[in-house]
Amino acid sequence: MPRPIRELLPDLLLAMAVVVVLGPSLGGDFLNYDDDWLLRDNPWLQRPLPALLRAAWTDFSPATRLTLGAEYLPVRDTFVGLEARLFGVRAVPLRVVGAALYALAAVLTRRLLRRALGPGLAAEVAAWLFALHPLHVESAAWLAGQKDLLSLVFSLLSVLAYGDRRRGLTVLCVALAVWSKGTAVALPALLLLEDLRRRRPPDRGTLLATLAVVLLALGTSTAVGRQVGMVQPPLGGSRAAALFSVAPVFWRYLAHALVPSGLSVVYRVPVRSATDPVALGSLLALLALGGGALLALRRGHRAPALLLGLFAAPLVPVSQVLVPLQNVMADRYLCVAVAAPCALLGLLCGHLEARRALAGRLLGAALCLAFGALSAQRARVFSDSVRLWEDALETTPGSALALLQLGHARRSAGDLRGAEAAWTALWRQPEDPAARCNGAGNLSRILAADGRDLEAIGLLRGAVALCPWDPKALNNLAELLARRGVEPEARARFDELVRRFPAYAPGRRNRARRYGP
Repeated sequence: MPRPIRELLPDLLLAMAVVVVLGPSLGGDFLNYDDDWLLRDNPWLQRPLPALLRAAWTDFSPATRLTLGAEYLPVRDTFVGLEARLFGVRAVPLRVVGAALYALAAVLTRRLLRRALGPGLAAEVAAWLFALHPLHVESAAWLAGQKDLLSLVFSLLSVLAYGDRRRGLTVLCVALAVWSKGTAVALPALLLLEDLRRRRPPDRGTLLATLAVVLLALGTSTAVGRQVGMVQPPLGGSRAAALFSVAPVFWRYLAHALVPSGLSVVYRVPVRSATDPVALGSLLALLALGGGALLALRRGHRAPALLLGLFAAPLVPVSQVLVPLQNVMADRYLCVAVAAPCALLGLLCGHLEARRALAGRLLGAALCLAFGALSAQRARVFSDSVRLWEDALETTPGSALALLQLGHARRSAGDLRGAEAAWTALWRQPEDPAARCNGAGNLSRILAADGRDLEAIGLLRGAVALCPWDPKALNNLAELLARRGVEPEARARFDELVRRFPAYAPGRRNRARRYGP
């Protein structure tokens, strides 16, 4: 076999393994988890490419930014626009592209790990565990998660370029990464870790340039977030409460990275305070872990600091302390950070191999097979909306978001009784009034279609009382009362709707249609 092919063979095998484990998801459709409105039904993807590019890069109007995901990610939007022109807005080709992007990221990660750990079992096991890790299925098999894959590829390229002191390429890749997904703002810290690994002084010029790019991206993203109303208040109402609430999440992330079970698209994270023993213990353990890594570094042992830095640095932007995010905890937030636990497991296998060669190799093979099997199982979950939300409910029982979306998924699949069951369970949940009222509106339509108008009216009255800020609930109630002939309450509800929500056009139209201007 020629040497170039022999050298490429391990990368090709790794890429093929990635495609195999993602195989159960590749024939799936768009999920009702952002795929529908962001991709399938997005009007910008139906317009000429030059118009999309102008909108993605230069249009900061609230309407355009909301249509493009309520964020400023022009690299992601450009890439998706090119996909749409090449393959059409079709799920299967987009899923195949996502698998290819992730396979490329796996190969690049292998290159970095071989640089860091040296050629041998430790690097190979770490690379295969990273590539086959179930935590990555969310990013690799979820079409709206392509921004994670793009950002991951450009982040890996930036670290490789920085390691070779290729300054211009480093800055370019950092810019492409942060404008693919904002969480890549942690890249300057990862570049510093590369200097620490190589025992060399930092390249200050390159770091300053990348920091400038990161600050520009942060400023733009923050401005857009404020403009479209996506800036959230801190978790628990203050940064201190957010810190104590997310400290246990760090340990949950570490547990999922080492033992990837109980994964979900929905997690419940309780708000905690300084008096909560779990929060306080988690925070103190984090401080102790950081202190131990620093102490080891002072004594000349870099590995603990490098592993901890690689795990913690990418999680800082999603920690809820600096910038509150809509999702408190998500598998995709570990897209880069999971490399550290994989490296740790690889080092364990390498250490065992040095003592007992067969034992180290068997352990590495067993871990890779286990991760691959779990990823294939998880990929099947991401092939279908009903499976996705049923799986989420198994992990997070009673989740309002999962029940709401499961109802939509079952209705789209023609299972009206299943949708009714999901939305009925949602209405009985004590959390998330907005989701409960959304589900109540959809449930009322099923009840009314079955001739159960009185049940539907009672449900909508409850929704109006629960969500007095929601014009849809009041409009649905007024419409159903009018169809049922319940006067004068129907007219009174329409008058209230127009008075309280004068900008709500459907309410004005429906009232005028029934009672005149």
